[in-house]
Amino acid sequence: MSVPAGMPDADVDALASEIFQWYCEHDPVFATGMGLHDYDTLMPDGGRDAKLAEIAAGRKFKAAGDAIPLKGLSIAKKIDLGALRNAIKLSLFEDSELRFWESRPTAPAIVGDALFSLFMRDFAPLPERLQSITERLERTPKVVKDTKTRITKPVKLWTEIGIEGAQRLPRFLGVIETAASGAMAGPDLSRLKEASARTREAFGSYEGWLKNEILPKGKDVTGIGAAKFRKLVRLRELGLSVEQIRALGVKFLRDSKRQLVALAKEIKPGASVDEAGEIVKEDRPATFQEALEYTDRVMREARQFLIDHDLMTVPSGEELKVIETPSYIRHVIPFAAYSSPGRFEKTQQGLYMVTPVEDKPEMLREHNFAGTRNTAVHEAYPGHHLQLVCANRNPSLARALVSAVETIEGWAHYCEDMMKVAGFSDDPKTKFVQVRDQIWRACRIIIDVDLHSGRMTFDEAVEMLVREAGMERPGALAEVKRYTFNPAYQLSYLIGRHLITKLRADVKRGMGRAYSDKLFHDTLLYAGSLPAKHLRQLFEHKMKELKRVDRRGSRRPPSRGTKA
Repeated sequence: MSVPAGMPDADVDALASEIFQWYCEHDPVFATGMGLHDYDTLMPDGGRDAKLAEIAAGRKFKAAGDAIPLKGLSIAKKIDLGALRNAIKLSLFEDSELRFWESRPTAPAIVGDALFSLFMRDFAPLPERLQSITERLERTPKVVKDTKTRITKPVKLWTEIGIEGAQRLPRFLGVIETAASGAMAGPDLSRLKEASARTREAFGSYEGWLKNEILPKGKDVTGIGAAKFRKLVRLRELGLSVEQIRALGVKFLRDSKRQLVALAKEIKPGASVDEAGEIVKEDRPATFQEALEYTDRVMREARQFLIDHDLMTVPSGEELKVIETPSYIRHVIPFAAYSSPGRFEKTQQGLYMVTPVEDKPEMLREHNFAGTRNTAVHEAYPGHHLQLVCANRNPSLARALVSAVETIEGWAHYCEDMMKVAGFSDDPKTKFVQVRDQIWRACRIIIDVDLHSGRMTFDEAVEMLVREAGMERPGALAEVKRYTFNPAYQLSYLIGRHLITKLRADVKRGMGRAYSDKLFHDTLLYAGSLPAKHLRQLFEHKMKELKRVDRRGSRRPPSRGTKA
């Protein structure tokens, strides 16, 4: 990699460009997700050798990043390099030390993701996207077969999840075929259906392989162990130890339970928490279709509230589409989730997925009106959707490679508080749901730490969510399944909010009269999904800039500035 002498910022940009291009070429699904469509007909190599090559490339990128000196870099590139180094280290730890790819069957997820972005996103006419889907389907049987070479240390629970995914993916193929029947004709339609049939056959064989050969060998493992979990938390650079994180979880749980008791009495004088919870859950749509329509309406109301109250800058060219959660991932998304637009997509359209109740009618209670209002803030405006489309506006390619969980999830959770303080959906029922969700997130911290440190079993984690967070058992089961292969992710919601709230207080104190919520929000939003450590570095730089301006006799606050 050659860069011009005497241009240290260019070293950072060159490294980011090299990493980005490598991933586009070796993982076409990554490229499609980024909104680059030259790779839409291709599939990644699912074999073991491809994963080992990715690890080797990661080590090479780490060495290149470590060799770039901080001296001489602009503040923006110091932040870029620090965040990039952090992302590389985390990826290497996950792939070379945790090595989930040797234990967790991922063919349904790989293929589902490859088809989802092509089918659901309107970046091109549907017939054109269906042609790309056809070519990916034609390559799918080989991908499914190759992924088998990765599984050398099977885990029973993850194998069961893989089996469920293999059973569900054909439902998504049926949705694609139905759409194709109205958009394609003749040889093109026949080709797609033939490729779909071969994909079904491949997953039928894959399911049988998992059941008959892998499941009997699977071990009962639900955590990564205390030492690895401690190392993972240290690599995340949160500025908190595992003990401090767990202590915060216990404190948040205790404080939230007290708040919930008070809110229950606001909903109905003398009501217990359980009685108030039933009142909230029964105030719900009559059908799932009504739940979808209500979700769409509330998220639009939240967007308009931001604009009317000038809380932050909503960029032009963004939109949000409410859809049913695709069938192939419903078993790990019990309620709702969000899929962000690719960085390079012309239309920044996010997808707000809401999971149907299917054969669990009791789950419609989870789509109650108050819960939907709170979730719309978390997933849509000003939560995940707004944060991620704003992050896409940052010009740094390095930051396109960075997705700090504590910022992404912490921001969405921070917004739940911030919006109610500002006056949006601050009624007792919605506050009750928010605090109950806060209890859920506090439980997540404790479960995350204890499950992966070997102090809690899978069943105990499910029972904690049912008992403390009031979750329905099917939802709690789906939640804990996901927790087992996402260590240190679940704690990021409430810990991320804690870090952002503390950062806001420090910035407000440091900026004095120049501070405004809009300035804080915009600076964070348009900086990209940076780790908490580097967000703080950015704000500290802005506060130093402000002090320099003050010394020159001006009280004008610094601009939002998307480049730092």
